[in-house]
Amino acid sequence: MMGFTLSRRRALGGLLLASLCLNVLLGAFVATRWLEGLRAPLAAVSPPQLMEMLARRLPSADADILRRVFRQRQAEFAAGQADYQAALAATAQLVARPQLDADALRKAVREARDKRMKMGDLAVEVLLEALPQMSLEGRRGLLARLRPRDERL
Repeated sequence: MMGFTLSRRRALGGLLLASLCLNVLLGAFVATRWLEGLRAPLAAVSPPQLMEMLARRLPSADADILRRVFRQRQAEFAAGQADYQAALAATAQLVARPQLDADALRKAVREARDKRMKMGDLAVEVLLEALPQMSLEGRRGLLARLRPRDERL
């Protein structure tokens, strides 16, 4: 009888240890996903949202410059966003069909990606136009957020 009780204790101890390990793994997974979510927004936001996020981090005069340059190109952003949304809708329609045409889907995804990249290129052009007009403090402030922590001054 004593051997049975001891084995049962060991089994319960092993289950407790396994449960603890699974909880630690699950907690680490959730924490990692949460932290990735904090870093990922720049990739997930539209260029107009990105411009506003950047403008909020700048001194007011530099933010005004960025917003002014963006407003001058806002029609291009609106047209690009409409093209991108249309390409996404076309891709979704292909996916929803009963028979999936892999080649057409591949082409539609490429087209949507190209339209998204054009929006990114336009955002870069806005930054390239605005940066020379900004103060050194504003430019350094933008760079400080991009450099790894150990390289910051």
